Amino acid sequence: MIVSDIMSRDVMTVTPDTSYRDVWKKIFSTHWHTVPVTDSQKRLVGIITRKDLLARLYPNYQDVLEFLETPQDFEAMEDRIKELAPLKVKDIMCKTVIFSRESTLVMRALSRMIVRHVDQLPVLNDDDEVVGVITKGDIFYSLFRKNFAGDKSAGLHKAKKGTKKKKSSRK
Repeated sequence: MIVSDIMSRDVMTVTPDTSYRDVWKKIFSTHWHTVPVTDSQKRLVGIITRKDLLARLYPNYQDVLEFLETPQDFEAMEDRIKELAPLKVKDIMCKTVIFSRESTLVMRALSRMIVRHVDQLPVLNDDDEVVGVITKGDIFYSLFRKNFAGDKSAGLHKAKKGTKKKKSSRK
């Protein structure tokens, strides 16, 4: 099985000039954790994650600890968000991107995700255009469906043949 067999072709991308505010809205309204950054020809130039956006609010671990130990000043936090408004995706994105090709074997893509500690990969065609995304969930679901969907022993909640459910004595 290859990546193009199971990848999602419905992929959301942003450009390097997308504003911090707009990428924030896209990521948090769609519940995506990672968004590929593409140029005008749909070629991959970077990646931005939910973690990248949140790191700008709390740039280091010490700041988080101090915030938790002191009385919380939510107005200061809101001001910090306003300060981030002029940022663009190109100011935040990671330019080194782990990706997959459409023709990559699914297990090789999964191996790459596990080794690199990522949950999804942008998928590129032979012209280096982003054409989809594949997640660990896509892979596990397809492997389960291929190997266990027709297996009756996979249905753990099904009653065995010849057994009946007991009726409840409650009325």
